[in-house]
Amino acid sequence: MSARVFSTDVLPGSAPKHVPTVAVASTLAASGAYLYTHMQKPSMCATTTTTTTTTTTTTTTGGGADSQYATSLLPQPASPKYKLVIIGYQAPGGWKMNTDKDKTGFRYDTTGIANGVILNGGSCEMMNYTPEDTAGFMGKIGKYDGLIVRINPGQLSGPQQQEFDKLMMSMVKKGVPVWSSPAVQTQLGAKDALVKIKDMSCGLPDTLAYYSEEDLIAGFKKTCAFQPRVIKQNRGSSGEGIWLCWLQGKEYCKNFGDAMLGDNDKLKLMEMNDNHVEYHTVGEFLEFCMRGKGGKAGAWQSTFNGKYLEGGKEQGGQLVDQRLLPRITEGEVRMQMVKDELFAIIHKKPKAGGMSAVGGVADYTFYEPDAPEFAELKAALYRDIPSMMDSMGLGGEPLPILWTADFIPVDGHISPMVVGEFNCSCVGISAFLGACGPDKDLKDVSFNDFEYGMKLTK
Repeated sequence: MSARVFSTDVLPGSAPKHVPTVAVASTLAASGAYLYTHMQKPSMCATTTTTTTTTTTTTTTGGGADSQYATSLLPQPASPKYKLVIIGYQAPGGWKMNTDKDKTGFRYDTTGIANGVILNGGSCEMMNYTPEDTAGFMGKIGKYDGLIVRINPGQLSGPQQQEFDKLMMSMVKKGVPVWSSPAVQTQLGAKDALVKIKDMSCGLPDTLAYYSEEDLIAGFKKTCAFQPRVIKQNRGSSGEGIWLCWLQGKEYCKNFGDAMLGDNDKLKLMEMNDNHVEYHTVGEFLEFCMRGKGGKAGAWQSTFNGKYLEGGKEQGGQLVDQRLLPRITEGEVRMQMVKDELFAIIHKKPKAGGMSAVGGVADYTFYEPDAPEFAELKAALYRDIPSMMDSMGLGGEPLPILWTADFIPVDGHISPMVVGEFNCSCVGISAFLGACGPDKDLKDVSFNDFEYGMKLTK
């Protein structure tokens, strides 16, 4: 393989244009009931090593939580301050399509979030969305003062997600708070947010978005001929549909645009949800991205079926193309935000042999927001927030109650770290991750992790 396999060269013609930044706004629009405002990272279920640290002090975990804490849903208060409901969804296809759930059928952190609301004097019930009966669903949620959406991106199909978003926006128009609103999720949570910040110091200037088959074919064949790339689908938050792409058996071209890959050129591909590796031709990979497994795409090991452009831009069908940053093996840094305030810092290091920092295939270390080793990154993020929001067309909009920005180290760039992803739609509480699994619940969470999780939710 060529030495350019770990290139950090910028695509010609995409020199950065640094957007001026202004001070972070000191006030945000009121967001209704105060709830679940301190949480951690999203993750699919799997064995994940977690370490909590203020700076360098480690807190070990152990012991069961059920002897001291309620590990099932608390009774609802007789006279609640407000009535909330957590909305989930069970995707068809069994466990492999619902890897964020516990044995109750809801996300592993749902009960902890609901109990946090109850401990603050509100009521909080749990309900699954029923796309086959939207009228019945809307009739049920009409009695609540606010809605907390806990549906992992990608579990609803494109048309189902579009219909669900319309329902949630109809509640917003009625004055019912929805966390997070579809409008903010669409702009900040979509992968093409990375294209919108590409000219900022925290972005990569050679980031591209594909909304059509023609753009994908022409763009990928040119970018991957020049350097290794990362192709990211819009839906999903656990690494599914995020592919690292290396050219096999052929040298990368010296200058961007000197060569175009052919359909028969060979690729090595690694999917980030589980670090599994597949080998396909360029034509097979593009066919999988456009039309899914089988046919011209051939057989695939991936659990998921591709079709990343399905539904078009209106339904979230898109792919983002970025250069591969090899220093991801050192880990990425998740900045856990509560509105405009940094609450926690999580260093996510891929396990040996992998390049993915998602839950289950990475080790996590938690830091307090004032950890000195991340002071410069914190200052840069605070400085950039207003320009980030402006670039996405969200200037003047309140920030989500809970969101994250994941930073990856980079060489040869004006900034030492760049954003690899934003999350704001279903950010999970990793302290409760031990409850994740078809036969697990909060009783399986260690005492210290449970204590930390409840500290964040109440």
